Amino acid sequence: MQTLKKFPWKQFLLRGVLPCLLAVAAAFIARYQLELSDGAAPAYLAQQGLTFAALNAMTAFCLTLALFALAGRWWLATALSGLVFTIVALIDYYTCELHGAALMPQDILNLGTAAEVMGSYTLRISATVVSIALWFLPVALISAVQWLLARGGPRRAGWRARGVRVLGCAAAVFCVMFFGYFGPDPVKPKTTYGWAWQETYYKYGYLAGTVEAASLMADPIVQPEGYSDQAAADAVALLDGATVETAAGSQPYPDIVLILSESFYDFSLVTDLQADAEIFPVTSALQNAVKGHTVSPHVGGGTNSSEYEMLASNSLMLMPSITPFNWLNLYGANSLVSYTESLGYATMAAHPYTNTNYRRDSAWRALGFDQTYFEDAFPTKETYGSRPYQTDSATYRDFQALYEAMPEDQPRFAFLVSIQSHGDYDMNDPSLDIVHAAADYGEYDALMDEYLSCMQMSDAAVAELCAYFTELYEETGRRVVVALAGDHAPSFVDHVADQTIPENELQILERSTPFFIWANYPLTQTAAATSSTDPLNRMDMVMLAPTIAQQAGLPLSDFYAYLLALKQEAPVVTAANDYMLPDGSTAVYGEDAALDAWVHGYFNLEYNNVGAHARREQSFFEPRA
Repeated sequence: MQTLKKFPWKQFLLRGVLPCLLAVAAAFIARYQLELSDGAAPAYLAQQGLTFAALNAMTAFCLTLALFALAGRWWLATALSGLVFTIVALIDYYTCELHGAALMPQDILNLGTAAEVMGSYTLRISATVVSIALWFLPVALISAVQWLLARGGPRRAGWRARGVRVLGCAAAVFCVMFFGYFGPDPVKPKTTYGWAWQETYYKYGYLAGTVEAASLMADPIVQPEGYSDQAAADAVALLDGATVETAAGSQPYPDIVLILSESFYDFSLVTDLQADAEIFPVTSALQNAVKGHTVSPHVGGGTNSSEYEMLASNSLMLMPSITPFNWLNLYGANSLVSYTESLGYATMAAHPYTNTNYRRDSAWRALGFDQTYFEDAFPTKETYGSRPYQTDSATYRDFQALYEAMPEDQPRFAFLVSIQSHGDYDMNDPSLDIVHAAADYGEYDALMDEYLSCMQMSDAAVAELCAYFTELYEETGRRVVVALAGDHAPSFVDHVADQTIPENELQILERSTPFFIWANYPLTQTAAATSSTDPLNRMDMVMLAPTIAQQAGLPLSDFYAYLLALKQEAPVVTAANDYMLPDGSTAVYGEDAALDAWVHGYFNLEYNNVGAHARREQSFFEPRA
């Protein structure tokens, strides 16, 4: 008892407990800065409630504890962690604004690409940016109070005290991580990632979402519930009796030209433009073509995600936290590249920009492209005003030379990723705009006009490309199928979209980028790839490659045949809505066992193809004899 009476309780409370509680308060401020940065609306903050607000704050506090364990000064640990979270919040804000998604652990490997992209954008200082920065001031005040409380105390702790401090901090961090995330019954459910990153980051908080994203990086491909190799075989068995119409196959196979068009998007899906000129006169009038919309995996950014889904037909629903080319081992991967090469095609991929973006130089070679070309192979260097990106017109002209250099005695698969319409959209003087939106978009008026002008130029370039291949067919008889799809909407799409559109519907519309499949010879099965009930003719990006194969009359793999059959049942598979039916309405898992079987069957086939815990049945992914 005498020992307790002699214990310096006042000093302990003022120099130990109170600074710790003040550090926790600073962690709550960090949590709020991060929620502001990724656009979580007040309704979502209220939905998080005290439980997840506290979990995110204590997760932020873990960094303070780590710094305190090293430095032994609460004021220094609080100030440094507050500065770190302020910087992270500012970076996250601009990442959301320009990329359409929150800053995630996977973005560490995207730093080179991000740096190149950021150079073309103007970073606007908005009210949110100011608010995030100003919230550091109370953190600095807390740190100052902690410093005042520490004055007069011992300057250096003994080794025993340091050991106790380190062990105590480590134990506290362990408790937060174990009980919050990784224990048998954690505060935050272990698996929450799905179609939209907002579903996790808004509902559970930025740091809670980041912890889950980081945990997925070790094994980034999520195993479907109930998966087994037999389940993948059972999915293929669903094809018995299913009808998949394809064009009549013949040799030699037609050439295939596939274009991923940068930010190619139709704003009339989400707003009444009332522009002073027609934006898509060429593609809207294109004959002998299948037209519609592919649903991209992200809104406002993520070219590489769309590129991977387009080439591999693997949905990022099973890979929700990665940039595919940066994280996946693509050697020996099944894709449109391996599929066409197995049919005797020569293959080539090209991009009129640097080869370091998303590691395309190594990723394309890993996928098996025979030849890859980047900016040096595009000598025209024609740009639109002050925009630094080569126009689609010039890109297509340079691309024609690369196409013609491919072996003449083989069918050709040529893949192109364009760059003309990359953001930002305030690089030109307004006098150079050729299209103007009549609707009032406030601060986004200028961006909209420059963007729409880019779209009209992209559309006009399609006419030049089709004319080239038409002439080629007339002169040589060489048949070519040309497919083009947009990779994603521009980053500001949600700022000008009609917010009265129901949330789930708006989410799909913001991801619905135009596509067409056209040929320089008569296509005979366009009706088989056109929805009779959905006027937008939407389908997942993963279904584009098998649809191209269908129109080209190529022998299908079981995997491609399954995707085409699935398209007739559930053309879009999402986490927000579970899946979309052919008429554009949405269905929920559990309502129709037969539909559920088709959707789950696809994920089982995908996991059999790429999952770490699956034994791939290669025959599923090779063209049928």
